[in-house]
Amino acid sequence: MNEAKTPTWNLLPSLGFQPDGSVYSDIRPGFSLDFGNLKLSAAAVTSPYSGEIILFGGVFATPRTIAQVQFELPRRMESLEQCAAWIVWNLDQYGEGPVFRPSRNLAWLEQARQNRRLLPWVMSHAEFDSRPQCTVGRDWLRLALKELHEQLALLTDDVTVVFSFDGAIFSIRCNTKVIAFPGEGPPWTVCFKVKSETLRQRPKRRLTREYVGVSIWKSRIELGPWSYEGAIGSVDGSRGSEVQ
Repeated sequence: MNEAKTPTWNLLPSLGFQPDGSVYSDIRPGFSLDFGNLKLSAAAVTSPYSGEIILFGGVFATPRTIAQVQFELPRRMESLEQCAAWIVWNLDQYGEGPVFRPSRNLAWLEQARQNRRLLPWVMSHAEFDSRPQCTVGRDWLRLALKELHEQLALLTDDVTVVFSFDGAIFSIRCNTKVIAFPGEGPPWTVCFKVKSETLRQRPKRRLTREYVGVSIWKSRIELGPWSYEGAIGSVDGSRGSEVQ
């Protein structure tokens, strides 16, 4: 997966970083970029905590304050735009007011702020918000799970249980039995399969709310307070690939 990314070091010259022999770096020479009120150095180093990183540092000086700037980036990036957004996000943590204001303007700074959506933690939040999910009634889910566990008691551990939602009806298919009940939310584009042996392990927790959330996140299906690993996504419910 890393191989598909671009070395961060190779992207820095495109943002205006220049070779700087005074910057100690595992890759020589190091780099620096002069913002006027901050000379930002970049060094390829190995951290005992983070492993191989690009370490940035400098002294941010204004008429009223002086602050030591230091932050790190991973050695590889998805794109030049992500690299720029990540650098500016860090610099903004040191700015006077909401953002970092250099005394020497660089054209890419504002565009980098507009690309905040490319930051890994922002992308992760967006992925989480767009995960397959819906809301179902507590009583409906309680009855459905009771019926499901009665079915599981009759089957072997390798039987697959398929969960799906079409925007109106939530369905659980166990062997030839289909358990269906109403739900609310956007329709799921795929079905999700879970091995029956996993679903047998039902934690002793109660459904306390009138409406219960059901969702899929990182190969885990959440049925209200109950969570099960091993959800596999499939367009037709019969052949699946791991959910990412």
